[in-house]
Amino acid sequence: EELYRFGDKSKGISACQACHGPTGGGVASAIFPSLKGQWASYSGTSLRAFRRGERVNVMMNGISENMSDEDIQAVSSYIGGLR
Repeated sequence: EELYRFGDKSKGISACQACHGPTGGGVASAIFPSLKGQWASYSGTSLRAFRRGERVNVMMNGISENMSDEDIQAVSSYIGGLR
């Protein structure tokens, strides 16, 4: 939850809620997708693909490259519980 809500400035990880909203609903007008209810495995797979450059989104590639496997696991688990 902490990583989703506040990010980690020391690692250069922005708060997920800044773009995806506090409940994960996204911001359609800014083309930030909803995350709430996504399976943790899907979120984790997506973040790792962004980190490796297999999925391209300048913002997400930049954020995910600073995320450890543990960070990805933690935030993916939290996202999975958003409703």
